[in-house]
Amino acid sequence: MAEIEFRAKGFSEAAASLKRASDPEMVAARLNQMLRRVGRLLVPALKAATPRGATHHLRNYTHFRIFPLPTTPTGMAQRLEVRQSAQSDGYFYGMAVISGTRPHFPPYRALIPWVEAVLGVHGKRASSVAFLVARKISRVGTQPNPYHEGVLAGNMAAIQGIVDQEGAALSAELWKPRRA
Repeated sequence: MAEIEFRAKGFSEAAASLKRASDPEMVAARLNQMLRRVGRLLVPALKAATPRGATHHLRNYTHFRIFPLPTTPTGMAQRLEVRQSAQSDGYFYGMAVISGTRPHFPPYRALIPWVEAVLGVHGKRASSVAFLVARKISRVGTQPNPYHEGVLAGNMAAIQGIVDQEGAALSAELWKPRRA
């Protein structure tokens, strides 16, 4: 799993002036808005880079969530998580695609839809090919496919731009004169 942390110009300035901020909810809302913009950027990019597979489930179950961190009851610290929550038989298989697997013998019948969709083999031949694929996995496992790292690297400049824009807007909001 990839984790990134940003130091945004505007948010850094805003953090220094938070003692002056009379509206911490506004700061938390601006932070939430920034994280949502980043999530809306990353989800389609990740979907496009996700391996197709037989069912498209890994691609179609890509979404983001924002969590407030428990150390700050005002919501000043929040976390964005982009998740791929596809599962098969209760197993979230996205990590197996990203990280690869050690040698194991998967149930070959579960591979038949993949053989049909990806390899284009149907009927009795699909069952035979699925067994051969399972046997190969039992000897060498599966190779990792860290496609998410390329998505993150390709979008770092855009993410930094969003963080800086929202930070500058927050800083301007905190420093604008208040009307009496």
